[in-house]
Amino acid sequence: MTDAAKEQTAKAQIPATVALPEQKAFFKIPARFGHVPVAEEPLGYDRERRFEQHYPRIELPFQLVDTVETGVKKRYEKDELFPNGLNRLFFGDCLHVMRMLPSECIDLIYIDPPFFSGRNYNIIFGDKNEVRSFTDIWEGGMPGYIIWLNARLYEMKRLLKPTGSIYVHLDWHAVHYVKCEMDRIFGSENFRNEIIWWYPNKLPSGTKSFPKNHDVILFYTAEQTHKKFNVVRIERETPIGIRRKIWSSEKNDWIGYERDETGNIIYDHEAGKFKICDDVWQIPQLNRQTPERIGYPTQKPETLLERILQASSNKGEIVADFFCGGGGFPAVAQRNGRRWIGCDISRVAVALTADRIARILAPNLEELKRLAKKSKAKKKDGQLDFGEIIENSTLTSVEESKKQAIEASTMPLTGYTVEHWGIYEINRLTKLSTDEFRAFVLACYGARKWTGSDENIHGVKGSELLWVAGPKESGLVTATDVKGFAHAVMKTRKPEERQAIMIGWGIDPNARAYAEQVMKLGEAKPIQFIKLRLWPLAGDEFKAHVTKKHDKYKDFFAFILPPDIPRIGVTLVGSRHYRFDVSEARSMNTGGKIVNVQWDFDFRDGIFSATQGYQLCRKERKGKGEGGFEGDMTIEYTFEHVESGTEITLACRVQDDLGGEGMLAMKLKVE
Repeated sequence: MTDAAKEQTAKAQIPATVALPEQKAFFKIPARFGHVPVAEEPLGYDRERRFEQHYPRIELPFQLVDTVETGVKKRYEKDELFPNGLNRLFFGDCLHVMRMLPSECIDLIYIDPPFFSGRNYNIIFGDKNEVRSFTDIWEGGMPGYIIWLNARLYEMKRLLKPTGSIYVHLDWHAVHYVKCEMDRIFGSENFRNEIIWWYPNKLPSGTKSFPKNHDVILFYTAEQTHKKFNVVRIERETPIGIRRKIWSSEKNDWIGYERDETGNIIYDHEAGKFKICDDVWQIPQLNRQTPERIGYPTQKPETLLERILQASSNKGEIVADFFCGGGGFPAVAQRNGRRWIGCDISRVAVALTADRIARILAPNLEELKRLAKKSKAKKKDGQLDFGEIIENSTLTSVEESKKQAIEASTMPLTGYTVEHWGIYEINRLTKLSTDEFRAFVLACYGARKWTGSDENIHGVKGSELLWVAGPKESGLVTATDVKGFAHAVMKTRKPEERQAIMIGWGIDPNARAYAEQVMKLGEAKPIQFIKLRLWPLAGDEFKAHVTKKHDKYKDFFAFILPPDIPRIGVTLVGSRHYRFDVSEARSMNTGGKIVNVQWDFDFRDGIFSATQGYQLCRKERKGKGEGGFEGDMTIEYTFEHVESGTEITLACRVQDDLGGEGMLAMKLKVE
């Protein structure tokens, strides 16, 4: 038999391989959309209008309501994202706030949005803005929730730098649906991790399934070539010994293990204390005894948030949380030297976040004493160190000593601004200059400043000409104003283009009568025709014009007043133990209710920082048809570390459910 014949015989004896069915290629969702043709877009996305068919764009100005910073006055270089050189905290719908921010400006985004876990679970603070927003989420079921979230994720994609990262915190209810949508928006190739946050201290519940003791955090990057990631090392529960390797410089590799004199391998137990953090994070939930807990149900541990911050950002970089709740992520960003942006639709949440950051910027006296002992700070540039300031007998009040201590601080901490979008505080608007106020009103209307020579015209939008009154609430649109504006319009516009709007806090009855005469004259003499409308700034006509793009937008645009706090009732209950009462406080906004009360028992002028345990003083409303929360108007407090006879300053801050916030401070001699 020839060799070829032998080979053929051998092959014939080998059993035939069973061919497996050819597998279809795994469906890979495209990485980009919007500017290039794609196979499938996220739910709710339209190629021409993107998500604006569901949520039309509405551009409104930001109102600066507060600036908080230390005496160091450390600010960033001003730019489009940080126009004041300070971190930014926004009160408003995050979708519209994000649309006002420049593209590709953020290094890291972390969000902890509503979980679609249940109606009552999502309502945390009880603000009407929050209730309305979550009602919208629930109206369409899971598809409605996904479209609501997709619109916001789309803006986050736009805001991320090419080297940026995003972490989305969810639970089992919707995470699988959101994962599919994020694959569409960010690209499946940019998915990095499904992080499991396991909280071992949660009490088990339910008897028909395994207890649900974890959340899920989806981690994506903006681009596949993304290389910015810092390996995080964490302490092992049980340290292990690690064998010491012997490295060869010639081979650039290890060639064995170090051994002792008896030939046994040497183990390094110190190095074995730590390990590289994997995608399962065992971090306990906060309990009532945890010092960082401020009292709201979905607060996340700072340990978890710091891990995300450390892994995907570096000092000086920009991070953002657009559902900031009680301010955990902005707080860890502030402590770790990041520039940050925070946003929430709840005024109570914004107040909690502002307070949390204020405590970092201006720690209380006891914290300053501990810091002084720890740092053993010395005099710099003629300034007193912390310890000298606190113990200085020439400083007669706690407030004065603390203020100087903060001013002397050399800690590199940058302050923040609080800005409102859509819900505007009347008392602050009335303090603007005439030019600033008119610019604000024109921005709300969507108009631009008039550049013509006639001083009786202030703005223009298309064929419409606008006149805006001054900022004072007492200033009305008068008949004289109407006369001057009407003549200016007739001189400037052709008869068919004479569309005119006058806007002010109030309208004098004589002004309306004169405007009607002008209109009637126009009917008699068409050459002089003018369509003249007089709108109160806080009236329905102006609001309807601003929010006409969407029926529900009217809920996110309003002019509000702060709650009125006539006095703080004080009752001495025992030695240095007091009962405080603000039951006379009331909302000044129609239909508004007080939903939260905060107390600062060591108040410094200019910076309110609620005392631990007194950030959320509220109780559940009980009764027919009642839901949500109402402010707890009576509380008790003991001044444990204050000597009798010492005069202190305390302050009370209240929020109503329409976005109003008021504060009252008083001095008290502790007995």
